This record gives sequence, C-alpha cells and structure tokens, in this order.
Amino acid sequence: MLEILMMSCPYPTVNEQGVFRDGYLVRQPRACLKCDPKGCLTTLNAEQKEQIVHSVCPKGFSLVVLSWPHGRILCNGLIVAALNTVCPSSIRKAHQGQKVAWEEILSWHKGASKMIPLVDQCCDEKAYELIEGLHDVTTAVNLVTRNAEAIIAKLEGDTDDVKIDNAPPPLKSLLKSIELLHTRLSMSSIVANPESASFGQKHPVPVYKVFHRMVRLFEELAARQGVSIKMQGSSRLKPKCFDSIDTLALVLVDNAVKYSLQRNSVYVVVSDTNTSVKVAVQSYGPVVPKERQEKIFERGVRTQAAERFSSKGSGLGLYIARIVAEAHSFIIHYKCFDVSPSRSEGWNEFSFEVSLK
Repeated sequence: MLEILMMSCPYPTVNEQGVFRDGYLVRQPRACLKCDPKGCLTTLNAEQKEQIVHSVCPKGFSLVVLSWPHGRILCNGLIVAALNTVCPSSIRKAHQGQKVAWEEILSWHKGASKMIPLVDQCCDEKAYELIEGLHDVTTAVNLVTRNAEAIIAKLEGDTDDVKIDNAPPPLKSLLKSIELLHTRLSMSSIVANPESASFGQKHPVPVYKVFHRMVRLFEELAARQGVSIKMQGSSRLKPKCFDSIDTLALVLVDNAVKYSLQRNSVYVVVSDTNTSVKVAVQSYGPVVPKERQEKIFERGVRTQAAERFSSKGSGLGLYIARIVAEAHSFIIHYKCFDVSPSRSEGWNEFSFEVSLK
C-alpha cells in the first residue's frame, strides 16, 4: 500500500531531499520540508471516489492524491497552475521548479495505471514460482511428520497430548519445530494466493485447542525473550472453519510474543457465547497510533514503533490474518488500552468472534 510520495514533477525518482528530473535534483520547497503539522497527510484518510483529486494546503501548495485499486499516492509541494488559484505570487516566483501542468499529472496517472497491472502480474508469477519450489520442502516435512508421529504413537499415554508430554525433550522440540514449519509454509501459500485461505472443506474445529496448541509451541520462544504466555477461559464449541484457522492462530500469537516487552505476559483468552466463540490475544508493548490503526492489516505495513522494537517482520502477518478472517466472514479488531502517556506503550488486543453458523 503506497502511502506518501513527496514529488515536484511527474515521473520522479525520489530521495529524502527531493526528486530527480532530467538528471538534476529538484529539491522540495523548504515550506514542505519544515512543515511540522504535515496537514497534507490528512488528505490520505479522507474518502475519495475520484481517481485524481486536487486540493491546496494552508501554505498555498497543491496537493494531488492519485488513486488505484491497490493504494494511493500523495503528491505535495506542487503548484498546479491551472487549478491552484490561491497560491500567493511570492510562492509562485520562489518555487518556479515546482510548477506542473494538470495534463502532465493526468498523463502520469494514466501511465502508472497501465504499468501497475503488469507489475502485479509479474509479482504473482514470481510468487507462484516460489510456492512451487516449496512443494518439495512440504513433501519432506510431511515425511518427517509421519515418522515423528509413528514414534509418538509408541509412547505411553492414553491421548496424543499425554504421549507428547511423556516424550523426551529433543523429540518434543522436533515436533514443535515441524508444526511451526507446517504453518509457516501455509502462510507462504496464502501470500502467493489469498484464495487458498478458503481451500478445502469447512469442518468443526475446537478453536480453544487450536490456540492452546499454538501457545504450547511458543512457550520456549517466549521464555527466551523473557515473556510468559498463558491461556485463559474455556470453550467447548466447534464452529466450522477452514484449515487456515491454524495460520490465523500462529500470526496472532507470534505477533504478541514478538512485540511484548520483557517481564510481561501474553494472554490468549477464549470464551463461548450462545452463537459464537470469542478469541482475544493481549500483550504489553508498543501500541499502534490511532492514525495508523486502520492500515495495520494492509500488506507490507509496519509501524515505526514496530520497526524500532524488532527488526524481524515484513508486514505480512496481519495481512495474512485479515485474509483468513475474510475467508471465515469475520473481522479482527484491534484496540489498545492502559497506554503510557510518556512512552507510547500499553496493552494491545487483537480479537475476533467466529460464528457457529
């Protein structure tokens, strides 16, 4: 999702200071570089039906928001001569290099509109090739899984859980690694083909057990990070779900552990209602600013706080979680509470409700 591009002419190559045009660096107006409120950013949050919208910021510069199905680009620091009639003459004279014709913007948008589908197609083809290459890996993992299950079957215990508890520590670690690898591979499949989140038939799933299993898988990793992870509540209901519900559990638990501050706990709370199962995953760490909360489920989006907190992550986890949720016709909600006013840290909660219908 493209969010903001500071430019002063069509077809730019952008760096932190300005844009290149005809081999020359065209710097951004100082008014834009030194603008603290960044009021132009609010135009990205406004509803927009047209593909191209022009407005003027309080400093007199043109703002142009270009829209495509995959996102929007904000072009600021421009002076669109034909449409910007309120720009002071002093700014027009001082920033001659920022002037651009409306026809050039239309042409740039048209060219980008033709190119974006080609880029998407190329990305899809490369992703498909990558997933095809993982087929042999998946086959190998399945073989290791069957052998591990055969070993577990011979251990003492009435149920699989009891047998695994009785297994030697190296075998336990092996089983956990295999299960995590299985789920990670399914994440790759969803990234390459979002429709795979609804492959197969829905079947009754004990949601509590799905998350409980994921909690057990992450116990050691959480402990190494100085974080404890706990299950709370109970559930006996089994709503019909796709196999991808396991991937959703992995993403939410993994994110909670990854972004938890040391000496804190991650809580996975599961409860039943008359018609659904509720799940909430809570952790204490950097919170998402209000202006970014609607974007965190978009592909490739990571907040600055998340980037500072952890170098790991590609911004795909919550995007995958959203795809799985959409396949099951529910919404994942995010909220933060008990936020520290000085450190922007607090409790984060990701929750959803899966219906029995």
